[in-house]
Amino acid sequence: MDNFTGEYNNIGIQYEDRVVRIKADQALYQFLLEPSCGSYLLAKHILKEYRRRFHKPLQISVHSLAIEIIAHVFVDKLSVKVSGFLDKVKTDLRKPVIAAVNSIHRHTEIIDCGEEAIDNNRFIWDSLEPFHAMIYALAGDAS
Repeated sequence: MDNFTGEYNNIGIQYEDRVVRIKADQALYQFLLEPSCGSYLLAKHILKEYRRRFHKPLQISVHSLAIEIIAHVFVDKLSVKVSGFLDKVKTDLRKPVIAAVNSIHRHTEIIDCGEEAIDNNRFIWDSLEPFHAMIYALAGDAS
């Protein structure tokens, strides 16, 4: 996944028809720690840049996209924290825990954000949209 042609505050972003992919790495984590509504600002930038590149809007709302970013980063960070407690896990459970953590990380290292017709998870992020202010606040990403 080295075709990340877009960048926003060193965050790698890949634009394709009806899909954007965001690299979940230190640049993204660092940006989301800034005292602003980072996921919302990133989502706004992505939607604006998508429209500029494809001359049409990406059919994802700004809050749905921002919430998806927050959720993926939260789950990825949680998997990293679990890795730090492996010495406290019973020996016979370590292999399955390590496998689960590795699987989670593989699924969260690139955040695939697609329109509803091609992203079977879009309904999850859309359904959380009415709670965006609360989610931003809980994530420390309050607007």
